[in-house]
Amino acid sequence: MCGRYILTTPNDAIERWFGVRAGAPVPPNFNVAPTQPVLIVRQHDKGHRELAAVEWGLIPEWKKEPGDKPLINARIETVEQKPSFRSSIKRQRCLVPFSGWYEWKTVAGRKQPFYIRPVSDEPMAFAGIWSVWHGAGGDFWLETMAILTASTEGPMSSLHHRRPLVVKPRDYEAWLTPHDPLPRGFLGSFDFMPETAFHWRPVSARVNNVRNNGPECLGAPDEETQPSLF
Repeated sequence: MCGRYILTTPNDAIERWFGVRAGAPVPPNFNVAPTQPVLIVRQHDKGHRELAAVEWGLIPEWKKEPGDKPLINARIETVEQKPSFRSSIKRQRCLVPFSGWYEWKTVAGRKQPFYIRPVSDEPMAFAGIWSVWHGAGGDFWLETMAILTASTEGPMSSLHHRRPLVVKPRDYEAWLTPHDPLPRGFLGSFDFMPETAFHWRPVSARVNNVRNNGPECLGAPDEETQPSLF
């Protein structure tokens, strides 16, 4: 799954890599968490790409109330069938730029955070979907998003049984182009980034607190969380 990630890519790299105008400077975020404003790349209704700020945690357009638990992830195996996602996966797919993400694993009885990042150190993007929620009375305008996940089948399975899907640059245009209905086998036609394109290491438990949002989140694990060698 994906419940925290970081985005420290400079504006000029975001513009160059994703073909968008970044506008105002985007400050580095070392601890992006659900319900926070996040950046996505999507296709504008006039055909060009745009960089937009939305909230992480998809609210289906038909819901009367937002609910207590945000839908931060969507399983690729069921995204076409789930009422919460099936409209967005057809017409409102997006790219979610990131520099790396976090995952937690139990080590010596404690939840140890790990930082996962691309081996290439290049900017990358999760496969995402977005939606617009207007509320029961139609008086709201809240744009939200969720990140697609799949089961882990390779080395990443040692960390977690799910992983976020990462779109290859050559497939950005195909991923962003809306379809209604979705072509048969559309999702299966994508060759998402393999698990071997990433490596990971344990980091400080400071990332557990969303108020910590600096390079210290990527520091060495705290002494007390290290497993004993004896």
